Amino acid sequence: MKDPSGRTIHYTELPPGQPGGQLEREWNTYRREAGRLLAEGLEGHHVLIKGEEIIGIYDTHEQALAEGYRRYARQPFFVHEVEEWERVIRCTKFFLWHR
Repeated sequence: MKDPSGRTIHYTELPPGQPGGQLEREWNTYRREAGRLLAEGLEGHHVLIKGEEIIGIYDTHEQALAEGYRRYARQPFFVHEVEEWERVIRCTKFFLWHR
């Protein structure tokens, strides 16, 4: 059932990663694996992804981040909560701050 408020999107409707984006591969890996993770009863858990590999599943966002920092230090990695219905965040304005 779709959310009539338009504030969520079903995981099957997630858009692909932005071509050339820093976490494009990781996002697309999440999109590919989300159905399996949900079928395994992992909704609400947090997934750590590097490249096209799921590194681990964690109870909290903080645990997944800590493991990502431990393993990858200054390299990019992806942490995301497994959800059937993803929250949609809309930004209407973008500000660039300079020092």
